[in-house]
Amino acid sequence: MAGDEWNDVVMVREDTSVTLSCFDSPPTSSVLVTWKMMSAREDRWSYLLSANCIDGQTDGRSSRVFGGRTFGISADASLIFMAAAAAQGRYSCVIEKDDKKLQERTVLLALIKLSVTPTPPVTVDSTVRLAAQVSPSSVAAWGTWVSPSGEQLHTEISHGTGSLLSKLPRVTSKDNGVYTCRIRVHGNSGTSISEHRVNVTVNVKAVFSFTDVTHGVPRSLAALSRSLVTLTCPPVLADYVLLYWEYPDLRRMELIFQFDRWRRSYTNQTKPHLHLKDPASLAAAGNFSFLLSPAVKDGGLYLCEVFLDDKAFSQANRLSVLHGYTKSSRTALDLSCMYSERSQVKAVKWSYVQDPRRFLQSAAVLGRITTSVVLPVTPETAGQYACTLYLKNGKSVQYMYTVTMASIDPTFSPGPALPPAAGDVSASSYVSTFSFLLLLIPLIAVAVGVLLWRQGYCVTRRSVEQSLSHHSGEVENIYENPDDLRQQTPPQGAVYMDLKPTGEMDVYKELDRYNQCCG
Repeated sequence: MAGDEWNDVVMVREDTSVTLSCFDSPPTSSVLVTWKMMSAREDRWSYLLSANCIDGQTDGRSSRVFGGRTFGISADASLIFMAAAAAQGRYSCVIEKDDKKLQERTVLLALIKLSVTPTPPVTVDSTVRLAAQVSPSSVAAWGTWVSPSGEQLHTEISHGTGSLLSKLPRVTSKDNGVYTCRIRVHGNSGTSISEHRVNVTVNVKAVFSFTDVTHGVPRSLAALSRSLVTLTCPPVLADYVLLYWEYPDLRRMELIFQFDRWRRSYTNQTKPHLHLKDPASLAAAGNFSFLLSPAVKDGGLYLCEVFLDDKAFSQANRLSVLHGYTKSSRTALDLSCMYSERSQVKAVKWSYVQDPRRFLQSAAVLGRITTSVVLPVTPETAGQYACTLYLKNGKSVQYMYTVTMASIDPTFSPGPALPPAAGDVSASSYVSTFSFLLLLIPLIAVAVGVLLWRQGYCVTRRSVEQSLSHHSGEVENIYENPDDLRQQTPPQGAVYMDLKPTGEMDVYKELDRYNQCCG
């Protein structure tokens, strides 16, 4: 239908009463008003009824049954009828006087059918479909659904069929209210925006439960740490997705990601290295997959669940992550591999790439395996070393490390001082100074001992032993009554030592001090 074939467009809901006006202003003289119709399936006009009209009044109401429907003329010559499906088409109002046509007005009648599925009141957690069907489809230039708060909802428009669809996934009591379908029509319309409303009520006492669940074939995956791995979801044009994660080697599961493509909202709870594979296209169409750059702790079971209306689809991805690292000491370079989600791992092995038949001795603990390369590196031990993780389903992943003779810079643990390298003046000076101090300390100790002996502060071993055993006759018994010991008068010329009851080792320390002092 060309845009100049009608003067106005009227859009009404199907099965409601419609009134099509003929005059912009009432005539001042007597005229004859005739209504005709051309349905969407016809190419000719069909006569409906006529009436004389003057000053906005007709010569009595008249009506006629046509095609099983009743048409009537109101007091101002407007056409009144029920907008059934067969009523779609063009309507013409012809104004004549003295058998001469004065004016002809053509109106295009478009129908819109609204539906809410499931029928309200709806249960909590169910998915509500707000659908509008416009006929003819070419009338709708643009359209959207609007929430009770006035927010435009994401609306999918099919211009070929004239359908407008929006959804409310996982409804709650907050979704109660009146929703408006707002449509802008093509052509010469007196009202450019047509609005139609539906009411949605939620039964908060009832919760929807998914009974129709389809499970995909579980997938077993292995990946190196920080590499990109794809977590697939069921290939369904779904309304929203929930991604659960079960901790590696544990039976603890939590929700880590959720995305609602209708409300355009998503939540990523715990993993910053996880995101939708292509949110601009796949998520917009409802086909979900995820990209993950995992650390070794991010292994485990990833369960992706997508929901379409009252159906659910599930896909499990079990992921093992392999992480390699090195640690050097004075004598060896340790090559280690850590791995997670051991339940699906068949074996983890180190191998020498240049000679796979060479036996490498490895030390394994739960979730880790280590092999060592003796330092310094020789031509026989240099080369590539591979740590390979094998899954039970036959898949594998490999960590590679290249050992070179020039790249190894071992770290030395504390030990005896090494002789300085030739030409290392600072190291040589340091060793010389240290050796001089070692020689000086015994000389100082001898000089102090002689000085103390001359002053009378050092006594014989016998006098000290007598001092220690004066109270009870045994050294260890001084800890029984230390106050009694302090009241004793030490032998003449003996050194008084106030020993505190801190253990038998203190006695040995005092004896050592005596030996160093006085020999």
